[in-house]
Amino acid sequence: MARKTKAEAEATREAILDAAEQLFFEKGVSCTSLEQIAGAAGVTRGAIYWHFRNKQDLFEAMLGRVSNPMSARLEDLLEQQRDITALRAICIDSLRQLATSEHHFRVFSILFLRTESDTGLAAQDQLSGKAVEQLTDYFSAEPVRHDLAEGVTPKLAAMSIHTYFAGIYFEWLKAPQRWNLAEQTPALVDVILRGLLRPGVNFRDRA
Repeated sequence: MARKTKAEAEATREAILDAAEQLFFEKGVSCTSLEQIAGAAGVTRGAIYWHFRNKQDLFEAMLGRVSNPMSARLEDLLEQQRDITALRAICIDSLRQLATSEHHFRVFSILFLRTESDTGLAAQDQLSGKAVEQLTDYFSAEPVRHDLAEGVTPKLAAMSIHTYFAGIYFEWLKAPQRWNLAEQTPALVDVILRGLLRPGVNFRDRA
């Protein structure tokens, strides 16, 4: 019975997050109330407070469903000291998920385009800071550091990749019909990597 209760509680939590994601996407974060989320999820407002402290906590949990797996992949990249080919694969996956997953499209649209308060800006700053820190650590370790072009420091490489991808996310989310992101993803990733790596470094065909 305890396991069933735990499973039911998790299902309720996911239903709340699904409802919040849909309403935040349709109405914006500031214009969505907890009462509206509860109604869409088919739960009471008390059930929301059982799982989340407030709307900001709910917003951060919704965002974490897409950002935490990517953060975990970057941590694994550093721990395993994998070369630039592995980073290329992660970058390609992240853009393709954005282009092909409605879930990712909604969440990042909310983050970049539908947060009318400091909540979204704070979340963007937090995610940016963590991503740059992880990438700086990654580029600081061998064998990747040896592959960086002359004059490109690990911090510069990290900031360049993060800023480049943030720009792609923002511009594509504003008008996804203008270009085929899923099809062009490998070329987009290779453009930034070529600018960061020494001439002759092969970052696509390594084992």
